[in-house]
Formats: sequence, structure tokens, C-alpha cells
Amino acid sequence: MDSSDLVYAFDPEAENPASSDETEWLLADGLGGYAMGTASGMLTRRYHGLLVAARRPPVERVVLVSQIVETLRVDGQEFWPTPMRFVDAPEPDAANSMLSRFERGPGWVRWLMEVAGVSIEKRLERDQGCGVARVSYTVRSDRAGVLVLRPLVALRDFHSLRTGSTEPVKIAGGPARRAGLDGDHGSANRATAGGPARRAGSLVVRAGELEVTLDGQGCRRIDEREDWTGFLHERERERGQDCIEDLVVPCRFELAFGQGGGEASVTLAAGETGATGGSARRAGSDGEHGSANRATAGEHGSANRATKGGSSRRAIVRLTEAAAQFVVQRGAGADAGVSIIAGYPWFSDWGRDTMISLPGLLLETGRLAEALATLRVFGGALRNGLIPNRFDDYAGGAHYNTVDASLWYLHAAAAWREATDDHAGYTEHLQGPCLKIIEAYRNGTDYDIRMDTDGLITAGNPDTQLTWMDARRDGVTFTPRFGKCVEINALWHHGLVRTATALADDAPDTARDLQQLAAKVCTSFAEQFINPKGGLYDRLEPECSLWQPVDEIRPNQVFAASLSESPADVRTRRSILEVIENHLLTPFGLRTLAPSDPAYIGQYRGTLFERDRAYHNGTVWPWLLGAYVEGVLRSSDDLDRARREMRTLLGPLTERLDEWCLGQVSEVCDGDFPHRPDGCPAQAWSVAELLRSWVLVARESECP
Repeated sequence: MDSSDLVYAFDPEAENPASSDETEWLLADGLGGYAMGTASGMLTRRYHGLLVAARRPPVERVVLVSQIVETLRVDGQEFWPTPMRFVDAPEPDAANSMLSRFERGPGWVRWLMEVAGVSIEKRLERDQGCGVARVSYTVRSDRAGVLVLRPLVALRDFHSLRTGSTEPVKIAGGPARRAGLDGDHGSANRATAGGPARRAGSLVVRAGELEVTLDGQGCRRIDEREDWTGFLHERERERGQDCIEDLVVPCRFELAFGQGGGEASVTLAAGETGATGGSARRAGSDGEHGSANRATAGEHGSANRATKGGSSRRAIVRLTEAAAQFVVQRGAGADAGVSIIAGYPWFSDWGRDTMISLPGLLLETGRLAEALATLRVFGGALRNGLIPNRFDDYAGGAHYNTVDASLWYLHAAAAWREATDDHAGYTEHLQGPCLKIIEAYRNGTDYDIRMDTDGLITAGNPDTQLTWMDARRDGVTFTPRFGKCVEINALWHHGLVRTATALADDAPDTARDLQQLAAKVCTSFAEQFINPKGGLYDRLEPECSLWQPVDEIRPNQVFAASLSESPADVRTRRSILEVIENHLLTPFGLRTLAPSDPAYIGQYRGTLFERDRAYHNGTVWPWLLGAYVEGVLRSSDDLDRARREMRTLLGPLTERLDEWCLGQVSEVCDGDFPHRPDGCPAQAWSVAELLRSWVLVARESECP
């Protein structure tokens, strides 16, 4: 592997599909915390920050330090390399023109800025397994000058914004005072002169139970508080959210440099209530679970399976590094488990997303022990046959409103058993939860989830949102998929057969019973879901005492084409894929509704209500491409040709690793051309299924 494969760059002079303010980056810390921002350095989301820590890994996340703003003073002039935007004033002049290059690598990002003959390199590194960020500066110049560094401190929950009513920020070791107004740069209230100065050391800043320590090296610290007001977060405004924030500069650091330049660094550390320890570490650095190293040299790394073509290998290596960002520690101390963050910056660990992502993020990257630990975390939280839909962001309990997460658990558990050939481990840790899930679905459980007399699973009512198409806002359920849904029953059949296979030697009677039930499900599925016009019905809804098929063209039928133990035969699989190719397939994923449908919405834009309405009614989801690729390979009678075609198909989405959120894949894209990415900038199952797809097309075996 060439190390340059894992370095992503934004070059303002190159032709980029997104501007430096739109191009984002992410560095996760393995605990649910992260650093995230834009290539320009401008804060465009409330979630952006150099130090975002998880107080109760991987949740209760807080933004401690949003950014460090620089001022360069040279030859009597003052320049502001990092752009800012305020609600009532323009940002500092020529902000974007100072950025000559931005780069993101594994565990670091750096900005290269040029202004007035001075070169400034700003580099951020995030440590794994603790709440620490280091920002270093290297100045190269043929003249003397001063670089002033102002940490913008937020000290708030990451979903909220700091305003004048927010709990006051307190600085340890001396009184804080509000700076006088200086209007040169918008609504920033800045102290520009005076105040006590001393050699750089640690300064503790607090707001309630939150605290952050600032420590500067190679520069002097000036302990003079500045209150900056009216920051505008443009992406929040686009989403119809509160978007204006006030931030605090508790001190400033000054690097005085002569001819040749100088160096300085600022360390940002979460306080005692932040995450400051744990077993998580960067994948590939060392030890048993290093997926990035195994992707190039180890026995379990998926890149080893990429034996055909350099493009496949490069894609797998890059996606393996991207995958590591989502693997997090759940809990603390000896009892800590492993989980998967559904997406950055705002999602926590969701059961459905975790189970769908697990084969790609953990099994295909050789992180087998972490895969088992993840399955044990969710299996241990099983309630009435349901694994959590999601864990609460705060101190609340788990939420269980999902019908498919438990079925995906059956799939992930069987995939782990197959990948490890560890039957004893499956029997000890996973067999119990799997059987409890099946028993609960057969006998009936929460949310009207139950098996009907025909063996098919029905769930929910018009007011519930139990499948992955679960958008609901202001009392409106936008995609009310209740009754017998096509993917739920494909997963049900698949889970019965895979579980029966695992039990065949140890519990043959139980295995036989599950196989017989699966045969009944298969017959009922074919009788009720096959659409004479092609493909499958999306669902069967109850009407009086009958089940009425809903003839919407949605992608949920794709799983009947992709799952190894599908109730669909080869002919039906091919019919499904033909419908998808004709109506739903794009280079970046599958649409959630055919454009011919009157309810189709082609752009994911506007307020949260408008976005949620479009979420599953036309919006493209990249993660669905994995099931499509697998379905094509399973139904093809010419695997070599199919693999070539699928490699071509995967190209455009893979190229987006170099765009938008560098090194990551977005949650969604517009249904309409050019399918602009949106939603969560970095989504676990988007990465997982793209990675798994590349592994599938790179294998030389006869079937996926």
C-alpha cells in the first residue's frame, strides 16, 4: 500500500465539485468523540469542533473547542487566515484566498496558508481513546511578525448552540472580563491590546460540569477574555435550524517570529468529566485488532482478497481506513464493550445500522473479536426479542422501536460464525439471543410484531415507523410501512435458515423445526409478494380481513435478490434487479421511490420537515448499492462479466471519497441528477456496504 492512498487533499486551484466551505473532514477518537470541520476552517455546523468529547462513551457528546482563529501581523498589516462568518457582518477579507492546500490523513489534518509572503502550516492531530487534540503551527517567513492564536471555546452539548443565556464560562486562576467592542471584523467583540501576559502554561476553562484545559508551547499566553458574538453556521440555516452562536476566547497565544519563522503548539484536553481513557485505539497502529495493517499484510484483511486489479485494492485499503472511524468503545473500564456509530457528526450507535454495517466494517477488515464484542453488546440489551433500535444520546434507556434490527442481528451473527468458523463462540454468546429473537417473532412481541398463520411477519400500524424507512416529524409518518413488508420477510426466511444451519449438529430437532417453518415462509412469500408486472410488491397492508399488496416501486425488494437464503428463486431475483435497474439505480446508490411515482421527491433540501418528507421518497441511499451488487453476482451466469460491470458501477461513489467529506461516504444523495450528497457527511453503512461490494467484486470464488 502506498501511504499516499490515505491522504486526501483539497486544492483551491483544482476543479472541485464543492468549495472549501462545503468540503468537510472527520477525525474520530474511538470513543464517540471527534474533530470535524471544513477545508477552509470556517464553522458551518453546530457540530464542528477541534475537540468534541463523549462524556459517556460513545454518547453525551460535547463541543469543547470549536476552532482556533489566527491573526497574522506583519509589516504593520493584519491578516485573518481562518475565515469566519457572522450574522450581521461579512467575514474577514480575502479569507479563502489564503488557503493554498488542505490535507487529511489518518489521524491528522493540515492547512497550508500563504499570505503576504508568509507561509503558515496548521496541523491538527486527535489522539485515540482520550479527549485530547493537538494543534501545531509552523511559520516560514523572511521577515519578522506575530501569529496570534485565539481558541474559540463552546463548552456545550453538541446538539445545542452557545448563546447569551447559556451558562457562563469561568476561567480558573483569575477573573474573566468582557472585552470592549472592536468592530473591524464583524460582530466579534475583541480585546486587541493590554491585559496580563505570562509564559504559556495550562489554563482551565469551565461551564458547569464541562471543562477544557488549554496549554500552549513555544508562545506566550495573554489571559484576557474576549466574547465573540453572532457566529453564523450556514449549514444549520439551510436546514431551518437555530444557526447563530456566541463563543468565548478565554485567552490568546502569541507566537513572535523572526526571519526564518517559528513554531508553536496548543494542546486541548477534555476535563475530568470528558472521555479521558479507554481501550480504543486507531485501527492499524498495533495489536490484535488493527484492521488497516491487516488490510495490507494480515491474514484476515479484506485487501488481501482483492486479487484482481489495483483499483480494487486501493479502494478497499481506503475504505478500510474509513471504516475504522465508526468503531467505538461503549461504556468504560473493564466492562466496556464495542459498538458502531451510525454516522458523524450527529448519530449515536443504532442497532439496525450496526448490524448492517458489521460485516463490512468488522468482518471484512479482520476485526473479528470486535465484531463478537459488538454482537454481545446488543445481544445483552435484548428485550422481548428486540435489540435496541438505538441507545439514548443521554442517560435514558435504549429505544426498541424497530422490526428489522433483530433480523439483521440474525444475519450478522451467522456471518460472524461463517467468518470465524468459531462454532463454540457462536453457541456460547450468540445462539441464545438468536433463538430468543425467533421465539418472540413467532409468538408475538412489542409494536404488534408477530408471525401470521402463513408464516410471514407482520408489524406495526399506520402511526408506527418500524422499518428502516422510519422518518417521522411533527406527528407525520412520511413512509407508513406497516403490515407485511418485503425485506422483513426476506430477512425472516434468511434468518430461519441460517440459524437452523448453525444448530444442525447441536440441536437437530430445533434446526429441523426452523427449516420447516422457513419452507412455509418461502411458499407464502412467492404466493403473495411476486408482482405480475415484475419484481415484488413493497408490502402487504391489512384491509378488513384481507392483505392488499402495495404496488410501489421501492428498493426494499433488493434484499430478496441479495440474501444468500432468500425466499426468491433465481428467476425472481433477476426480475427484481431488472425493476431496480429501470427505476431506482443511480451511480451513487438506489432511489427510495421511483421517479414515476406522484410522491417522488427528487431533491433532499429545505427544513427538517421537508428533508424528512423526501428522506425515503426518492432520496438516494448509497448503502443499498451493496445489496444490489450482491444480488447481481448471485443471479449472474457469467461472474467475470458481472464483476467487471459492478466494478465500473462502484467507481463514481468511490471517487466521492475525494470530495465533500474527505475519506468518507455520505448518508444520502439527491434522487435527481447530479445526485448531490447530503445528510450525515460520514455514514457507517455507506462505507461498510461500499467496502463489502469491492471485496465481492475482487474475489475469485465462484459465488459471493
